[in-house]
Amino acid sequence: MSIWDSLTIDDFPTDDLKWVAVNIGVDAAKRIWKKFAGNHVACPSRMSPNAVRRYMSENFDKPVHQLAVETGVSERTIYRYMNYVPKKKADNGQISLF
Repeated sequence: MSIWDSLTIDDFPTDDLKWVAVNIGVDAAKRIWKKFAGNHVACPSRMSPNAVRRYMSENFDKPVHQLAVETGVSERTIYRYMNYVPKKKADNGQISLF
C-alpha cells in the first residue's frame, strides 16, 4: 500500500483537485495529480475552429445568432467560418507556387 492509496478528498492540495475528486472521482483526481504534478494545465475557454465548423455543418439550418450563442463565438466569426474554404492539396505531383 502506498501513500496514494490512502488519500482522501481532504488530502488534495488545491480546490481544483478537490473538485475533480468530488465530481469525477478520487481515482481520477489521483491520476491527474500524478500525471500533471508541477505543471500548469490550462483549459481553453473556446472550442477549436474545427469543432465550431463541424458543429455549424451539422446544424446548418439554425440561425447565425443561435450558432454564435451555442458555440461561444461572435456572429462575425460564424460568418467568417461560413466563408472558409479549406485549401486542397495538389494531386498532380507538382509543388504549389502559392
